[in-house]
Amino acid sequence: MKRMLLVSILMLTLVVSILPARDQKIAIGGQIGFAASGVVVDIGLGSLYLQAGVNYPLGVSYIASALDADDVFFDIVTFNADISQAFALSENFDLKLGLGTTAFSNFGPVIIGLGGVVLKGEYWVPNNNYGLFMNLNIPILAYGFIEDSEDYTGGVVFNPLLPLAGLFTSTIGVLYTF
Repeated sequence: MKRMLLVSILMLTLVVSILPARDQKIAIGGQIGFAASGVVVDIGLGSLYLQAGVNYPLGVSYIASALDADDVFFDIVTFNADISQAFALSENFDLKLGLGTTAFSNFGPVIIGLGGVVLKGEYWVPNNNYGLFMNLNIPILAYGFIEDSEDYTGGVVFNPLLPLAGLFTSTIGVLYTF
């Protein structure tokens, strides 16, 4: 009896997961967040979705302007990417669970980033080609690389406080399909 129940739940999960809320496979939009505000692309591969974005950390500029810093805009770019499995919770709402990263670079010798679990909610407005999303990052590791440094060349760090960094790397946004 337990096996039949487990098999039934697995089959129901698979059936529900292949019914995404959006019809199109490619969506383009924008997101805003403390560490990542910019352009994002979401590509569907069946029930798996790849999302990538090129962003600017507006929160850093805001803090610099609030502190009356000389240079408010920094030469930092934020890249984010994730792969997630979609679970359709209704006709217009998907819950996505996956793995992702947010990396910061100055297009120079320094790259630092956070990686971990991604939990996303996507609501597609009925009879329209746009949807709203919220991307919640839960980092479990930090990584970095510094070229030409004698003290530190790179590595990976695990810390129990890293999930709190998700408060700064999480985003909200809008996606459009064509």
